[in-house]
This record gives sequence, C-alpha cells and structure tokens, in this order.
Amino acid sequence: MAAGKSAVVMACDAGYAPYALTLADQIARTHPDRSFDICIFSTDPLTLPPALKQAGFLFETIALRNPFEGGPHQSRHGSEAYLRLMIPDQMAGRYERILYLDCDILPAGKGLDRLLGIPLHGQALAAVRDNTQWRTPTRRLPEFRAFGRAAKPYLNSGVLLIDVAAWLEQDILGQCRALWSAHAADLTRHDQSMLNLVLDGKWTELSPVWNWQYTWSSRFFADLAEPRLVHFIGKRKPWKDTANSLPPRYRRAYADFCARHFPGAAPVDPDAPAWPADLGRSFQKHWWSMRSMQRYLARFPDPFATRPAGQ
Repeated sequence: MAAGKSAVVMACDAGYAPYALTLADQIARTHPDRSFDICIFSTDPLTLPPALKQAGFLFETIALRNPFEGGPHQSRHGSEAYLRLMIPDQMAGRYERILYLDCDILPAGKGLDRLLGIPLHGQALAAVRDNTQWRTPTRRLPEFRAFGRAAKPYLNSGVLLIDVAAWLEQDILGQCRALWSAHAADLTRHDQSMLNLVLDGKWTELSPVWNWQYTWSSRFFADLAEPRLVHFIGKRKPWKDTANSLPPRYRRAYADFCARHFPGAAPVDPDAPAWPADLGRSFQKHWWSMRSMQRYLARFPDPFATRPAGQ
C-alpha cells in the first residue's frame, strides 16, 4: 500500500462489530467513488457475513499490546477505548492521513474524501470540540482543573483526523503512555482526557458537522446545521433504543443492516415515532441556548473551514 493514501478507520471488539460494520457499510454507500480505504481494527478475530465479503473493507488486528489495560476508570468502555491511540503507529508508512471514527457514528452526508485532505495548520490532528464547550467555549474542563491548567479548547475524541507523520514525530502515543503511568486516576475520560492534556490546546478545530454529538440538548439544532457525521454519545444508542427516544431513521439504519447480517443485534422497532421522555426539557434547553449555538456555528462558514483551536 503506497504512502500518501488515506483511510477511514474504526476499532472494535467482536461485540461491537455489527455496529462498526453498519458504519463502514453506510460510508461505502455514501462514497461509492471514494479514494480512501475503509479499515476496521479489532482485538478479536471477526467473522464477516458472506454478503459483505465483496465490500472491500480491510481488517486488521491491533498488533501492539494495549498498555492501558487495568486502569481505575474502565467503566462501560474498558480498555477498548484506548485502541485509537495505537492505530497511527501501526499504520505508519502506509497512510499519510487517517480519519478515526467511533463505532456509534452514522454518516449523514458526503465529503469524507475532501475532509481527509484539508489543512491541519501544522498540527498532528484535527477534531471537533466536545459538546461541553459548544455553548461555553471558555469552560474549564475537569482534566485541566485537576492538573492546574488554564481553560483550553477541549476536543471530543470520537472523530480524529490524524496526520500520521506529525503524530509519530510528536510521539503522541508515548506521551499518553507516560501520562497514564503517572496519573491514571485523574484521566476520567480515558483517551479523551489524555489527548487533551498531551495536546494542551494545540490542535486544529473542525466544524461540528463532522462530529455532531447527538444529545437531548442538540437534537433539534441538527436539522439546521446539517451534520455530515452524527455521533450518538452517552448511553442512548440507536441499535438498542427500545424506548424509541431517537428518530426512526437512525434506528432503521441499524435495524435494517443487522436484520440482513447480524440477526438480533439491533432489537428495536425502526418505525415507531420518537417521543423521548425529556422532550419538554429539550425544547427549553434549545430555546435558552439559541444565541450561543448560533455564535458557535457561525465560526465555520462552510463544512470544510478549519481554524487553530482557540482562535
């Protein structure tokens, strides 16, 4: 595989494979003439359904030992949350750029080819702010308080556009390992905590359309912003949304794919109308935050606009 190529990558174990493959399939369908590879990394051997064997997806096992196992904040993510930190080192020499995506993301538009080539202003990676800073960009997040640092732009690690050479030159993985060894108990948000502390605000900021963190407080703004990648952060996932709190189109994407390839992996009703229990609170939050969200979205006049974080 020649240097200079790019790839969209995700990482999963066998349990999350149906949802990683849903994402891969959706990307392939929305980008039929793509110039990038789609690669799925796993810690487990994956059995691919026969109908997907011609899809052209690449599969790799994480070759590096996971140095972040057994930490104090395993929670529902476990050590799998740190796998993304090891992918750039394993892909060195094969790709110039990689776009890492969490498995709980669905594409809602095109443009990944162009995104993979945008300028990163000399930084190792580009990302979208965590939604905790969408309305309050100067908020000081707990990691910075714990380490006695001033407030800095704080990225969400669910979507990472990585310049592989710059990542290696800065030894991002090595810096994360050193931080983990000395301060594991303070890294409450896993890889996201480490990346924000290691980068210390030195990263390139992307429009939120590339990581629209879909929550009760952002769901209605999504129709105005027209996100390209929708990220279902938190515990509400479309493939297990039996309470019908998310729009049917998201449940349907997983239900239809899993019905064909992984029966039982998405036990939801894809046609039931969404009626979340917190609907009233959601309307109020959107009303109160209209102006701050308008200011935030106005920072990115088009989906491919970038800026050094903090400017």
